[in-house]
Amino acid sequence: MKELHSSQNMKKLICITGMDGIGKSTLINLLASQINSCYIANIWDLLDSQVKGLPFRTKKDLDNYICDLTPDSRFLFLAHALKYSTDQALSANKEIILLDSYYFKYMATELALGAEITLVNEVVQRFPKPHLVVELKLPMDEIIKRKTKFSRYECGLAEVADKLSFIKFQEKVKEKWQEISIKNFHTLDAIESKEMLVGKILNLIAIT
Repeated sequence: MKELHSSQNMKKLICITGMDGIGKSTLINLLASQINSCYIANIWDLLDSQVKGLPFRTKKDLDNYICDLTPDSRFLFLAHALKYSTDQALSANKEIILLDSYYFKYMATELALGAEITLVNEVVQRFPKPHLVVELKLPMDEIIKRKTKFSRYECGLAEVADKLSFIKFQEKVKEKWQEISIKNFHTLDAIESKEMLVGKILNLIAIT
């Protein structure tokens, strides 16, 4: 197992982001197996937490819950969940924090759903900026080959979450990605093998 240590006396925030269905979580889990002192943070941490009084217990419950919210309230709820996961990660005694999607993906999605861009920009200023952002890209036809399940949220709140509603909405999300300014970012072609992608990202982390 390859060990990767931070060269500075600080945590490194490494964001792996990109559109839904591109393989971020799978890649992050592979990365984590190769990194010593690593913590994975994602929006589902709140669901898996011991926080009492949550109105949902499964991902499907959460999917239905956020689909019933208004655009701005939904973005604020998602920001709340992301902030919780980020705070938990920063409090952990780990050198490397892998941010799964982070606010970039949710910015693009929520802008496509009608959230106010001024609100979105103001809220994300409250989040720590990653030291490195790796954006995975893949043509839609390749994403569809990898997707086996669809949520209402990633299908634009559609009552029926299926391949067609996913493609239609994700094309809108793709346009919003162009409006997001990402600093310290690198784009990688997700068509490459997972092993090759892991190697490239490990090298980027080492020089960050």
